[in-house]
Amino acid sequence: MGELSPGATGRRWIPEGGEKRLRDKIHRESKFADDNKNLPFELSRPPRRGKYVLYECAVCGYTLFARKNTVMVACTTCKKATKVVRIDE
Repeated sequence: MGELSPGATGRRWIPEGGEKRLRDKIHRESKFADDNKNLPFELSRPPRRGKYVLYECAVCGYTLFARKNTVMVACTTCKKATKVVRIDE
């Protein structure tokens, strides 16, 4: 017995009103949250491409590449969530 390929079987559960209605509801609610809830983040897909720059861990000095808008990372050396400092070349 092997794995099924994507789309080989139908959905296990069909939402009331159909899939299109469910998708529209999700888009409408996430747009409302972005516009009205004043959250410190956006509910959207992450960007696929972006500029990576060099950062340094503020605790141990470990250097790593991350996206240009990174503030904190889970440092592989410290094993903690720490702030990072951008290294300008």
